[in-house]
Amino acid sequence: MNRRAVIAGAGSATLLALAGCVFVDGTVEADRGDIAVVVDGEPIDLSADRFQSENVENDSIKFHLHENTDDWFMEGEEPVTFAEGIDLLPHFAYAQRDGDHVVTVDGTTYDGSESGTELTFLVDDDPVDPTEYVVDDGDELRLDITTDADASDE
Repeated sequence: MNRRAVIAGAGSATLLALAGCVFVDGTVEADRGDIAVVVDGEPIDLSADRFQSENVENDSIKFHLHENTDDWFMEGEEPVTFAEGIDLLPHFAYAQRDGDHVVTVDGTTYDGSESGTELTFLVDDDPVDPTEYVVDDGDELRLDITTDADASDE
């Protein structure tokens, strides 16, 4: 069954459950926290529809975003690492090549092995290894990408 067809005919409680999070008594039953992705000093607008669970076909209940909030949400029995979370977001991808972080945002790839490109993953303003750090409720996640040249499209 098409999820959008179900959403179109469903009430708001069902809509929220299908979109990723379950709300009980007006509160979210999921881990959550702030998230920011900044490229060369410019924040990516994570409130854009293309990133929101309610508006995409390939969302993940494990780690996702919702309309009208700057928070990430995580559900499920197994928490994800920071890297896995980034990789689960629509229009994002994470990979590691020869120990270097590689992140794709909206089709533009930022490769940490390239001269002048640096990817810094921060949790509560402290740098972390995103492949090791398991996201926890309340974490303030930030990915800073800096380049001194145009990133290449892959």
